[in-house]
Amino acid sequence: MTMQPAIIFKIVAAVTLACSPGPSLSAEALQEIKIGYTSQSISAFPIEFARRKGFFRAEGLDVLMIVMRTNIIMNALLTRGIDYGTPTTSVIRGAASDLPVKAVAVLTGRPDYFLAAKKEFKTVKDLKGKRIAIGSFGAAADLVLRTVLQQEGLDPERDVVRLQMGGGDSRFAALVAGTVDATILNFPFNLQAGTLGFNVLLWLGEGVEMPLSGVGARDETIQKNPGQLIGLLRAIHRAVVSAKANPDDAVQAFMQWTRVDRELATKSYELGTKSWPDNLVIADAAVKAVVDQVRAELKLKGPIPLDKVRDWSFAEKVTSK
Repeated sequence: MTMQPAIIFKIVAAVTLACSPGPSLSAEALQEIKIGYTSQSISAFPIEFARRKGFFRAEGLDVLMIVMRTNIIMNALLTRGIDYGTPTTSVIRGAASDLPVKAVAVLTGRPDYFLAAKKEFKTVKDLKGKRIAIGSFGAAADLVLRTVLQQEGLDPERDVVRLQMGGGDSRFAALVAGTVDATILNFPFNLQAGTLGFNVLLWLGEGVEMPLSGVGARDETIQKNPGQLIGLLRAIHRAVVSAKANPDDAVQAFMQWTRVDRELATKSYELGTKSWPDNLVIADAAVKAVVDQVRAELKLKGPIPLDKVRDWSFAEKVTSK
C-alpha cells in the first residue's frame, strides 16, 4: 500500500521530535532585563563577565547592558526605562531621600580612586591648604576623599580647597596644567600621572569601604519579582567567583570588553579582586556613611534606618553555603 505524502510528513515530524534534545532556553523563553551602568570599568565587569560566560542565560535571563550617566540611570530606574542600575552610592542616596529604590548587592566595595599630587607633595598631610580637584560635591569620589582627609587629621572643609572639575579627563588635565595641586583619578589616568612624574599618594580604597557600584532595584521589583532578583544575583556571584579563580580568562575578557592593553587590564583586574565582595554585600558602617552625608546635606532630623536604603537578603541567599 502506498502511503500518502501527508502521512509520511507526519511520521517524519514525529520521529524528529522524538529524537531531538530536551527543551532549551530559546531567545523567546529568556526574560529580558535592562541594566544601566556608567562605564566599561572593573566596577561593572562582574556583570559583563556573567553575560559572556552564559551565567545569565542559565538563569533564564537575557541581560542588556546600557551605558548611561548616573543621573540618567536614576531617572530611568524610577520611570521603568531600565530594571536595575549599578551606581549604588546614588541609589542609597536616593533611597535616603525617599525614592522607592534600594541597593540589593554590592559589586565594588572599595573605591577605585587614587589620589595624585604634584611631585613636591609626599603625603596626604602635605596637602593642607592646597587645591584638590574632585568631580562634584557629594559624589562618591568626594565622599571618599573627605573620609581619607579626616583619617589624616585634616578638615575637608577648612584645611583644603576642593574644586569641582568634572570627569577624570578634566581633573587630570587640571593637574597637568598646574591649576590644582592634587586630584582624584582612576584608571588609566593614575598610571599616566605616574608616568609624567606626579606622585600617586595612595589608593583611596586601601582604608575605606564604600558601596561604589552594585545592583540597585525599584521597591516594586523587590516585592513583586524576587525570583528574577535571585537569578540575577546568583549569576553575578558565579561571575565573581569564576573571575577570581581564573585570572587569565578574566583579564582576556576585560581586554576584549574595554579594548585596553594587557598591562592596564591586569592592573584593573588586580584592583577588582581587592574590591569585589565575595558575599556581594558591604559593612553597614559604609552604608551609614553615605546615609549620614545625605542627612547632613538635606538637614534631615532623626536617623534614617538602613533597611530603608538596602536589602541584602537576596545576596545573602545566593551566597550562603
